[in-house]
Amino acid sequence: MTHRKIVSIDGGSAEYWRQRKLGFLLIHEAEWALSRLNRAPMYLHGGYDENGDVIPIENLRPYADMEDAIRAIEANETAVSILVAQRRTKIGDYEVKAVIWELKDRDRD
Repeated sequence: MTHRKIVSIDGGSAEYWRQRKLGFLLIHEAEWALSRLNRAPMYLHGGYDENGDVIPIENLRPYADMEDAIRAIEANETAVSILVAQRRTKIGDYEVKAVIWELKDRDRD
C-alpha cells in the first residue's frame, strides 16, 4: 500500500511564502557554497618547517560548508519539494539524497 502525503497549499498565506523563500534561500546558499568551493585554494599556507620549506594545510572549510548546505536542504521539506519539482538531484557533484529518495518513491507508484 502506498502512503502519500497530502499537502494543502494556501498560496495566499504569509506562511506559505515564508516557507518558499526559505526553501529557495537554502538552495541558493548551496549553489553559492559550490561556487566558493570551486574557487577556493586547495591548500593554505601553514608556516615553515625547520628547513624553511612551506608547511601546507589542506583547506577543508569549503567542503564542510558545502556539506552543511546540502544537509540544510535535506532538513527542509520545502527545499526538497522545490528540487523534486525540478527533478534536480544534485548541486554540483553533491547528491541531495532526500530528493533522490522522493523521486524513486514517485517513480515506483
